[in-house]
Amino acid sequence: MYKVIFADDETRFRAYLQCVIDWNAHGFELCGEAKNGIEALKLVEETQPDIAIVDINMPYMDGMELAAKVKESYPSTFVLLVTGHSEFEYARKAVKIGVDDYILKPFDEEELLVALAKVKSSLEKLQSERSKSEKERMALKEGFLNLLISNDGTEESGLDWNRLHLSDMDKEQTLFQVASIEMDGLHEELLNPAEVRLRKSTVSSLLGDLIQTQGKQYIFNGPENRIILLLQYDTEEQCSSMTTEGLDRLCFLTSKHFGFSVTAGLGSVGSGIVSIRQSYKESVIALRNRISMNTAHVLKYEEMVARAANIGFYPSEMNENLLIHLRLRDEDRIKETLDAIRQYIQTNQLSGDYIHMILAGLVSLCLTYVHEIGKHVSDIFPAGFSPFEDITNKPSLAAAFEWMNGLYMKVLEHSKGVKRSKSNKILTLAREHIDTHYADSQLKVEDISRQFLIQPRYLLKIFKEGLGMSVSDYIVETRMKRAKELLSSGQNLRLSSIAEMVGYSDLGHFSKTFKKHTGLSPSEYEVTR
Repeated sequence: MYKVIFADDETRFRAYLQCVIDWNAHGFELCGEAKNGIEALKLVEETQPDIAIVDINMPYMDGMELAAKVKESYPSTFVLLVTGHSEFEYARKAVKIGVDDYILKPFDEEELLVALAKVKSSLEKLQSERSKSEKERMALKEGFLNLLISNDGTEESGLDWNRLHLSDMDKEQTLFQVASIEMDGLHEELLNPAEVRLRKSTVSSLLGDLIQTQGKQYIFNGPENRIILLLQYDTEEQCSSMTTEGLDRLCFLTSKHFGFSVTAGLGSVGSGIVSIRQSYKESVIALRNRISMNTAHVLKYEEMVARAANIGFYPSEMNENLLIHLRLRDEDRIKETLDAIRQYIQTNQLSGDYIHMILAGLVSLCLTYVHEIGKHVSDIFPAGFSPFEDITNKPSLAAAFEWMNGLYMKVLEHSKGVKRSKSNKILTLAREHIDTHYADSQLKVEDISRQFLIQPRYLLKIFKEGLGMSVSDYIVETRMKRAKELLSSGQNLRLSSIAEMVGYSDLGHFSKTFKKHTGLSPSEYEVTR
């Protein structure tokens, strides 16, 4: 418990401070109050509090004078100045001459909790710096708790229960649950170690205030810069939604007040010491699936399991079309296709693992094209470029595809410097001709080659080298794409009409080709749209 006193000449405001938060629940002990600076100084001498909350305007001795005397005699006491908007600049100057922080009137529960989280973070840092033995004790405790989440054996395997007293853990309690909290974008910001430690300390302090359970809780630093919350319950009745609510609040307050965001993964409740490791693994799995949950900041493993069952189906022609548009350097079509892939993933609610597999495939396709145009990745991207790591760490689908668009546009920009050959120009014109005349059931390679005064064999070679497919395959690809658009249009067109509109005079031939191309019959495809 941190000891707190406050001084204010307004009786109503002192009464407000008494009840604005549950001080004890948040780790603070109210040791007294004063209505002027002289009384407050005497109270500080008697109680030697950790925190003095002081109003700037008081009779006999104002907040500034009181703060100076307190800091002179009790430098370890944290002075939080309370001031109105009219004294804002005055308060800012006070920080420079010894006051630790300030908070503006009027403030609500949320603002006070945030201010106190900063105070607790600073106090914990000071205490840690003062006491080497305390550091050693905390290191031993953290090591023991990390051993609990990493232990894959039996309950006793590899655990030094002589260290149990360090964590205040009751071995007889049997229900455990683990949450893992990550600071978003940490690998992208390249923060120095001191800044990372400060952020972790702030999150840990706020987390301790916000998680209110009937059981015990242990907050410590885990692997890969994660903050771990280990909960221990006596009974199943103690497991409640309050944990999720507290984590939600943590994510909200961190983003709003501290300039960075966090994501939490929550494992399921398990029985026995061995369940700690399992719940921790589940919490990490939940974090890795954050990309499939759109804007969610608290990810539950139980929800991940349900979503993972939806493996889904990703049509390979999307990647094939993307490669074609890359080779044709069609910026608009590239953007359209990437957006169509994003919408497909979102609509079908694919699992996180499947999404990462699709994204990795898109990265590979783009980098393969870099080599295809005779360049190296190092010609386009800076040293240390790690695309697969970058895309894996994106916190949302929107962020992943924003990054992906940037990747493709950068490669496209460099490809424009590669001189287009005569064959590429013919390929573009031939493709445009097919896109315009695909409805002609008599459209053949010979017709297209005559249009451009070239031999059919030469046209076949151009398509194979430029698009990786034959002319006939491209005609079918174009017709099937248009057929899917018509089936999804909601116009309730007859299948025979659609077949004719895309260049098939025989409905049976159209249906057979469509099923071979999509895996579904035209009727089945129409129902699923």
